[in-house]
Amino acid sequence: MDILKFLQQQPNLKTVSVPARTLISEEGQACEHLIVLTEGLVKVSKSSADGKSLTLYHILPGESCVLTASALMNQQPFNAEAVTLEDSSGYVIPAQQVLDWQQQYPEWQAFMFNLLGKRMVELLEKVNQLAFDSLDHRLNQWLAEQPVGIEIAITHQQIADELASSREVISRMLKKLEQNNTITLNRGKIKVL
Repeated sequence: MDILKFLQQQPNLKTVSVPARTLISEEGQACEHLIVLTEGLVKVSKSSADGKSLTLYHILPGESCVLTASALMNQQPFNAEAVTLEDSSGYVIPAQQVLDWQQQYPEWQAFMFNLLGKRMVELLEKVNQLAFDSLDHRLNQWLAEQPVGIEIAITHQQIADELASSREVISRMLKKLEQNNTITLNRGKIKVL
């Protein structure tokens, strides 16, 4: 069963809508509910003491945050940061209901385990990239995932956060790619040619 259909059938579930670029969870915050996204995009990242940031994963519609689920189930604080990248909305599931559903509904349990498995694969891939791929390769791979010929709104700092680098290094690399006519750069925007 599709998790969104399952949630639509549950009585008294609240929904929430949040505008783009909103901090919705921060490190150390208590987790009192789990949100299953119905629309939008959320970035989950981890920051270091010196201000560097690493994107761990993105949450898409029909998904939820595995770190929030883990924090709820283990009664621990959230250990990352979550920010909406687009206007986002979703179902709000109280902590106790998350725990109860784990026991009562096989479809909910399957959703949670599938989500955990998917995130584990993504995080292992991220670790492999950081450990074994050069930054040049990671940047070129990231660019290959972007739409060709369409200008996207993203800053050099946001790309650096995605790739676990510094803005200065990413800016130099992007400038070289622009000189090679691979991309065009405008303030806060990039277009893959």
